[in-house]
Amino acid sequence: MAIIKNITLENGVTISYHRVVSVHNVTNVSSIIEVASYTDKSKREEEKQAIISGNPMNIFIDSKYLSVPYDPTLNVNSAYEYLKTTETYSNGTDDLD
Repeated sequence: MAIIKNITLENGVTISYHRVVSVHNVTNVSSIIEVASYTDKSKREEEKQAIISGNPMNIFIDSKYLSVPYDPTLNVNSAYEYLKTTETYSNGTDDLD
């Protein structure tokens, strides 16, 4: 599962494939969503294969940690739904693979 949307970073790199890596809850304080963004879906696939095979990889990954209001029910699926309500990821396309 991922969100596909072209976003150009300040350094000029365009990232288009955004996936939730993790969701953490700090009880009664905040929830944290970790998002990894790749230049495209093929780079995510390349990363998965490199991890399986133990081979090195040359992949640009932009990681972000978003602190959001505390939600004890937050999980990966609801994190995606939340991200799609933000300006950064709104109007993105769902990739359900």
